[in-house]
Amino acid sequence: MDERLPQYLHRPVQILWFASDEFVLVLSTVFVAAIVGGMLGWGLVAALLLFIPWKRSKPRGFLPHLAWRWGLIAFRHYPGPTQTRFFE
Repeated sequence: MDERLPQYLHRPVQILWFASDEFVLVLSTVFVAAIVGGMLGWGLVAALLLFIPWKRSKPRGFLPHLAWRWGLIAFRHYPGPTQTRFFE
């Protein structure tokens, strides 16, 4: 079985010119905008066009850490976002 490794391991996976998390966000926003339609659909696309440059100005891994801070996901073997003290 052959597995393909990226040329540079420190770079994120890219699909077209989007990072993988951006690509999922773009596809889901376009599908929801097509279903909803009208001004709300165009508003979603406009919000996406404002969100992607803002996200690119942040460091890598910003979205998962933001979701962790809001309590939407949990990292394995790490304390929750409300923990003030952590003993290893």
